[in-house]
Order: sequence, then structure tokens, then C-alpha cells
Amino acid sequence: MNPLLKNYCVSVEFPDVSGAEHLEMLQLRDRLAEVESQLSNEEKKILTKADRQLLEQVSIFAQALSSFINLTAKRNAEAIPPQRWWWYLDVLALLPVCFKRVNNPSC
Repeated sequence: MNPLLKNYCVSVEFPDVSGAEHLEMLQLRDRLAEVESQLSNEEKKILTKADRQLLEQVSIFAQALSSFINLTAKRNAEAIPPQRWWWYLDVLALLPVCFKRVNNPSC
């Protein structure tokens, strides 16, 4: 497995760590986005699963990040587009709970 992907998968399993570690996770996700086209189909499935895991716990991740970094200011300063959705965890945390349950089609 791609080492970036492996590290990202581990990162999303621990929402209760520090905001600094979550910031590293977001930077890791940026690097994965750069090489995503080079990932195998299996690795892309694993990435999707890890992204879902992140989204399912978005409120916890966003809260930890907010104590360490102002995501809005970072997005504005670096002109981070919505396509890099992981930098919008603070916004995604505000969405209805049902939306965040990406594995629950009954919502």
C-alpha cells in the first residue's frame, strides 16, 4: 500500500489526538490528492473508506483542529478550493448529522 495512504488511514482512526496531528493529517491528504491518479483501484477504495471515516467523525476532528488552527483563515490565505474538502471540516461539521452518515442510504 502507498505509504501516504497507510499513514492517512491510521490518522483518521484517532479523532481524539491533538489539532497539530490533525493538521498533519490534512497536509497528508493534500499529498494524497496529488498522487491520487497513480493509486491502484484497491488503494482508491481504501482512500474512499478512510475519507468516509473522517467524515463520520467530522465534528470531533473539527473541534480538535479549531483549538490549533483557524481553518477559515488558512483557506483564505492559501486560496484553498472546495475540491480540497478536507480543509473545510469546520464547515462540514455544521451539516445535519444525517448527511455525515455517508454509509447510511436511508437518510
